[in-house]
Amino acid sequence: MSKDNYKDLSKEELIEKIEKIESRKKYGLIWDEEKTKEKFEKDAENALPVLKEVKGKEIKTDNESPTNILIEGDNYHSLSVLNFTHQEQVDVIYADPPYNTGNKSWKYNNDYVDSEDSFRHSKWLSFMSKRLKLSKKLLKEDGIIVITIDDYEIGTLRLLMDEIFGEQNRLGLITIVHNPRGRSDDKFFATSHEYALFYAKNAEKVKTNKLPLTEEQLENFNLKDEISNYRLLPLKRTGSNSTPNERPNLFYPIYYNKKTERISIDEQKSKDWTTIFPYDSNNEKRVWRWGKETLMERSETEIVVKKNGNGYNIFAKDRVKEGRKPKTVWVESKYDASSHGTMLLKKMFKDSNIFNYPKSIWAVIDTLYITCFENKEAVILDFMAGSGTTGHAVLELNKKDNGKRKFILCTNNELNGLEKKLRESGLKEKEIQSYGICQSVTHPRIKKAIEGYIDSKGAKIKGLGGNLKYYKTAFVKNSISRDEMKIKITEQCTEMLCLREGIFEEIKSLKGYKIFKQNDKIMAVYYSLEKDKLDSLKKSLDKIGGEKILYCFTLDYLGLDKSDFVGWDNVVLEPIPQKILDVYKDIYEY
Repeated sequence: MSKDNYKDLSKEELIEKIEKIESRKKYGLIWDEEKTKEKFEKDAENALPVLKEVKGKEIKTDNESPTNILIEGDNYHSLSVLNFTHQEQVDVIYADPPYNTGNKSWKYNNDYVDSEDSFRHSKWLSFMSKRLKLSKKLLKEDGIIVITIDDYEIGTLRLLMDEIFGEQNRLGLITIVHNPRGRSDDKFFATSHEYALFYAKNAEKVKTNKLPLTEEQLENFNLKDEISNYRLLPLKRTGSNSTPNERPNLFYPIYYNKKTERISIDEQKSKDWTTIFPYDSNNEKRVWRWGKETLMERSETEIVVKKNGNGYNIFAKDRVKEGRKPKTVWVESKYDASSHGTMLLKKMFKDSNIFNYPKSIWAVIDTLYITCFENKEAVILDFMAGSGTTGHAVLELNKKDNGKRKFILCTNNELNGLEKKLRESGLKEKEIQSYGICQSVTHPRIKKAIEGYIDSKGAKIKGLGGNLKYYKTAFVKNSISRDEMKIKITEQCTEMLCLREGIFEEIKSLKGYKIFKQNDKIMAVYYSLEKDKLDSLKKSLDKIGGEKILYCFTLDYLGLDKSDFVGWDNVVLEPIPQKILDVYKDIYEY
């Protein structure tokens, strides 16, 4: 029987079909999820992710700077781990996903997607939907997410973001002229722009910042008094809403005393006073920018009157501002991705082909200005980090204002199409991996940005400072008993706990437990089901001052037996691994 042969269905089956049809969404995106189901690498099948630190890649310049994070691995698994370590802890998410151009630049299910793939857009939507849903859980209530994209998927992305974050939380769509020369191979129009979609988790709680004034804008404020720099703008309004018909309350006479240089809104009959109306050069009636009350409040410091032939013009002082509200089109040359993305990497690596299409660092810096400039301790996540521009931009911004913002970068270690060539060359797998994006571009770039480097012209570029921890995703197989899985997760979750608490320095390590420290914060992890080493751990913790937290292994999903911890003063208790498994239960089907 065909599934569409409804006449052969029973009444109950028909009701079930109708209810399913009625439950479908009436508006929004629909794609074929079954035929585009995402497949992960073999070691990730039926397994749960953990993190493993790559010790040789740690970067440390001082003890005062925050510790930034780089995670190598599929960003779906990285986001899953972060849902345990950083749920509702991220201030800003910035991501530059694959643009799905159809030119085989994006790999899905171990195969490059081309323009002939009839499920191309469904695959992209499936890919993005999963990651955006995971990333939303990471944002603070006043957090902001920014996704860049171009014309290939702007329509679908906007609908998808509306669906996941809510149309009411869309803050804006920015057009960025990142290629002022235009793409010469475009058939009809030479594309010179891309987009940045800004969404809030909760628009009612979000606060954005203004962009700093450009040098050209600052030059316009070339006058100065005891208050600040300023420029003069006519008090007479022009353009829209500038006639008495539109704004009748703003058409009135202003009286000016030529001797005392005072102004008044009360009628003056002395010959020392002159009457000024807002007439334009065609003798048409206009209106003033300010009402009478505002005018008099500002008359002492904010008004300048200048003689003009037989009459007078009135000007308002427009004072220099701390910044400017961002516009929806960014056209400045600093957003040119070739000049400030590709050429910056060439300067750092002496190779302009090391990474395709890096972002202009200024486009990211200005995004951070808008989203977290006033929050000097913001956490910024880029789960599609690519060459590491976001991390570099955070370091630059911190250097500018002595901030302590932290970044988390997630990227895979794809070989950019070099797989076949490298394997045919006879290299070992570990050597082949060293050519991947994360190991050959992202990490070296951040290292150079932090520590400094010699550029392509031989000039010494001073480092921006900072610290970095490098992790890779690993997996615990789920093909074992539930209790064995809990034991395995506990044995391998230490790095996740360090990341969750922001405590990284190991100060004691025994077979049953480890102790870590970061400034005045202490974290202990107890791995054993046996309680014989708890006394030893307690004595060690009693000798250490500061805030203390203990993650203690238990098979009981209800938590720890508090009777085992009588007398453990000033220690916060957390059971593991149940909290990790609770997070993963909502992410992984198995």
